[in-house]
Amino acid sequence: MLRALELQDFAIVDELRLELTSGFNVLSGETGAGKSILVDALALLIGGRADSSLIRTGAKSALIQGFFDDDIDSDASSASSSSLASTSGTTPVTTPNVTPMVVSRRLQRSGRSSARLDGEVVKIGDLAEVGTKLVAIHGQHASQTLLEASEQRKLLDRLLRAEDQQTLRRYRDGYARLQQVRRDLARLRESVRERARRLDMLKFQIDEIDAAQLRPGEEDTLREQADSLRHAERIVAAAGRAQQALSEDDANVLERLADAQRDLEQAGRYHPGLRALADELSDALLSVQATANEVEGFLADFEVEPARLEQLEVRLAKLETLKNKYGDSIEAVLRYRDDSAAEYEQLGHAEADIDTLTREEADLHGTLHDLAERLSSARSEVARHLSDAVTREIRPLGMANARFSAEVAVTDTLGPDGRDAVRFLFSANLGEPLAPLAEVASGGELSRVMLGLNVVSGSDLPTLVFDEVDAGIGGQTARAVGALLKRLAADHQVLVVTHLPQVAAFADTQFLVDKHEQDGRTVTRIRRLGATEREAELARMLSGAVTDTAKAHARELLDDVRAPS
Repeated sequence: MLRALELQDFAIVDELRLELTSGFNVLSGETGAGKSILVDALALLIGGRADSSLIRTGAKSALIQGFFDDDIDSDASSASSSSLASTSGTTPVTTPNVTPMVVSRRLQRSGRSSARLDGEVVKIGDLAEVGTKLVAIHGQHASQTLLEASEQRKLLDRLLRAEDQQTLRRYRDGYARLQQVRRDLARLRESVRERARRLDMLKFQIDEIDAAQLRPGEEDTLREQADSLRHAERIVAAAGRAQQALSEDDANVLERLADAQRDLEQAGRYHPGLRALADELSDALLSVQATANEVEGFLADFEVEPARLEQLEVRLAKLETLKNKYGDSIEAVLRYRDDSAAEYEQLGHAEADIDTLTREEADLHGTLHDLAERLSSARSEVARHLSDAVTREIRPLGMANARFSAEVAVTDTLGPDGRDAVRFLFSANLGEPLAPLAEVASGGELSRVMLGLNVVSGSDLPTLVFDEVDAGIGGQTARAVGALLKRLAADHQVLVVTHLPQVAAFADTQFLVDKHEQDGRTVTRIRRLGATEREAELARMLSGAVTDTAKAHARELLDDVRAPS
């Protein structure tokens, strides 16, 4: 509910705070005192269009703040206030929980405006999305979202029985899936040619890599072999010279080492130090002999093969080509091959996917048609009850010959909520045909119809505001309006701007809006009335002056509306 409304430099308000209560709140005061200014401010809080002319003269900006909380019973049911619920067996509608928050709107002289939720800057659209879930304003110059076809359909759907609401949820889920299936099919069908080209390319790449029979680490081994074959002549010549020096020359290394070792061994018989050196030289001689044998074996096995070198060069060139195409290394090329194979397999299933999705599309379409037919039947039944109930409620409100009708027209096209077009129709006078509510209802008539709709359906918004609900009525009709508002306030916070004492007398809380002169300027003030002040205000509303007779009539009016019916 709306706990408080604060205005700064808005219209003729310099600074004002209105602290509301739950139940039925009434704003009264002389014409021009500024009652509708508060409604205009609320409209801005729920995303209404900003107008810099609303900024108080001499001020740079205007600020509107609304303080909301969730004191209203979240289990409030429309059953107690809805004649429709008692006659059609509809499921009571609950009021959603409202998170406590501060909603604000600032208007600038430049024409720009800003919005905040709990101090955080938000877009005006985001403000509207939140605000329209907190407050509904009904009046000729205020937000009237219920006149939109989508809102009328939503109101009708809230009155569906539990099993029909379950059908609606199933339909919405199915419709969402149908849209996804159609998007997937369109994407697959549009890419048939591209998919075929991609499959051909992937197959070529996979075959090319497979044909190479790559082995991790192969490239390093091949490069070593090729490098040896490129320098075969140098290798053979150098190794041959080494072999000659070691074992084949007349004064080769092995023979000279052997001679030296024998000489040291002989001398070592007479000196221990030389004997040790002879032993070390004997070990060296064995090592050199082993090296000479390996060089000899290498020369015997090493072959200069030009054909083998050509094979290695071709293989290395092939590996380089694959690396240039698919990766920086053999391992990277093999990973590319595996990824391509996985994609190839996935694309290969596309035709099967199209067949599967096509069958699913047909099944969903059939199911949705069946669900839509059930929804149309359920909506038509609820619409008949709603039409009768609202007509009964509004006729005592100064519209004795008025008719209200909720029309459900079945179309051939499935939409997100079914195939039904819902319209609220209205006729105010005898003999006049029914026409769309937004086209034929005056501001006062519209407010009273909205009042009747809210009472019958049980609005799912916590705070309801009515402006001009008393336009063109009085006497017993005004009393009927007041009684109806009182019924609605049993489960909602209701705020009404009224000139009629018969309406104001039903209020739980009454506020007086008046104007004062201050420092040569006109300013609007508002205050909550105590019992004595309220009696005086009702007397003024009854007769235009606060006389003893008028006060007696005011007391009589208050006693009358408080008496058990």
